[in-house]
Amino acid sequence: MKSVYPLDWLVCTEDRGGRAPTSPREVKRITSGPSLKPAAILVLFSVLSPLYGADAPSAGHAPAGDGAATTTLVLPAEVLAYQSAVITAKVAGYLKGIPVDKGDKVKAGDLIADIEVPELLADRLQYQAQVDVAKREYTRMQEAAKTAPDLVTPDNLDNSRGKLEVAQAQLDRVDALLSYARVTAPFTGTITARYVDAGAFIPVPSQSSQQSAAIVTLMDFSHVRIQMWVPETNAYRVRAGCKAVITASALPNQHLAATVTRVSYALERNVRTMLAEIDMPNPHELLQPGMYLSVQLTLEPEKSSQAQEGARGGSRATEGGARAVYR
Repeated sequence: MKSVYPLDWLVCTEDRGGRAPTSPREVKRITSGPSLKPAAILVLFSVLSPLYGADAPSAGHAPAGDGAATTTLVLPAEVLAYQSAVITAKVAGYLKGIPVDKGDKVKAGDLIADIEVPELLADRLQYQAQVDVAKREYTRMQEAAKTAPDLVTPDNLDNSRGKLEVAQAQLDRVDALLSYARVTAPFTGTITARYVDAGAFIPVPSQSSQQSAAIVTLMDFSHVRIQMWVPETNAYRVRAGCKAVITASALPNQHLAATVTRVSYALERNVRTMLAEIDMPNPHELLQPGMYLSVQLTLEPEKSSQAQEGARGGSRATEGGARAVYR
């Protein structure tokens, strides 16, 4: 095993013609000899470090073939449903029926709640009658225009057709609102919360508070999102495609392999961390929304310590043509 010596041992003098020492014994002899000239000491880190094993990996790092170092990082994480929605009503009314409850599986389009809206039903009767009257009037005008074109002007025919179209539009609007009285599932998932019972009044949600008008919460966790927050010091080494191993205290002896799906790149200003997400299938629903996990990330390789020193510090040419690096 190579030994690593302090940087102040690695010197050479003008008497040696700029040649670097080749052994620890020679270094000690040079540094203790009377011929040492302080003005001629050169710190040749980039030349001498390979001689004494300065490229050995540090704790938590693995050597890479191209001189780069890879590191693993363990972070806490949380499981989120791939899709989650608080289901509310578009129209206000009384809950006529709710056929689902917590834990029920539903498919997209299944009935979740049936709301009774008597005001809209009355409006529909009114607009339907107006459509019928306008349709009969327009039909008579068309027949009159054919039999006695001199008595029916084009303007009268256009006005009659316009009244029919307006009445039909009002009826279509009421029908659209009545369709919202049947609340259906927007996607396939599981009912995770139910907030109301049959007979309750269901208000229209306001912009400030949607939860006050909630009927149920629907989640799809056949796929899950795993979110973790990466510290600023490691954020530049976490990118989409980084390998990950997921473990959980609730799932002993389970090690789930995954890769980072996306990162936000921008850091949260309050905590200086970057959001990273892993999307993965969850066919057996082992990962439940709200579960805490431990994620071990394999970070992208970083430059070697020599390259980092060169980036942080400056370099200055010496008399012998070599370049010494200074912090």
